[in-house]
Amino acid sequence: MKVLVTGANGFIASNLYPLLTAAGHETFALVHKHQNAIPRYVQTLHMDDLGEHYFDVVINLAGANIAAKRWTAKRQRELFDSRVQFTRKLFNALKQKPSVLLNASAVGYYGFDEYKTFLEDTPPNGGFTHHLCSAWEQEAHHFEDAGVRTTIFRLGVVLGHGGALAKMEWPFKLGLGGKIGNGKQFFPWIHIHDVCRFILQAMQDEQYQGTYNLVSPQAITQAEFAKAYGKALNRPTVLPTPTVVLEKLLGDMSQLLTKGQHVVPQALMNQKFTFEYQSIDEALKSLT
Repeated sequence: MKVLVTGANGFIASNLYPLLTAAGHETFALVHKHQNAIPRYVQTLHMDDLGEHYFDVVINLAGANIAAKRWTAKRQRELFDSRVQFTRKLFNALKQKPSVLLNASAVGYYGFDEYKTFLEDTPPNGGFTHHLCSAWEQEAHHFEDAGVRTTIFRLGVVLGHGGALAKMEWPFKLGLGGKIGNGKQFFPWIHIHDVCRFILQAMQDEQYQGTYNLVSPQAITQAEFAKAYGKALNRPTVLPTPTVVLEKLLGDMSQLLTKGQHVVPQALMNQKFTFEYQSIDEALKSLT
């Protein structure tokens, strides 16, 4: 199939390219300018080029890194524009709509909660991350209204070589990777290999339609994650990080670390999707 990938220089895309090519698909990356990081076997296109092409599948992974900067009003606008406005421009630029859209979202859609369990149809809480993800998903639904089979996947923390784990590696290696606050906040996670397997499967299987929580079925807390990662690296995890320190350093963005949500991949379990990494210990062992 002809496959277009947005968010083309990102962590998930870079893991996806070799698998798409190995499966025999012709892969295109949507870029803003020339990107040296895109593999040579992937063709690059700009937004203005899209009207000349038809794609069987569009995989929309676009979006500025939500954890890269403090959530000032300017940064919130950038986060919205890179997801919501971008997806609107993508829809308008694709004169011939694809057969399939796979659109990323995040478990931030549900907001943060210490007690509630979130299935795909559980009413969300409010907050910035909910408004961001909800608006992004609404733009994706325009494809569905145009007759495109649309699959939205709400990602937890994706663990792999790079991404969030790369940012955590050195603090943990230095023995500074203890629990955050009381550590009881839920930590929804997924191995990058299972993310890519889901995408490849959803591309071709017409049963994949609608919204999916793309997280491991194993629910863990942040303290349990810290203990497991320390064990995988053979490092201690005894030094906690007080919540107030992160709140002063990061502002509202600290919620990504100090709060969480218990998310269950009910739709995937109903479809008998097999997670190759169901245990956090197995997942971290494979990556360290």
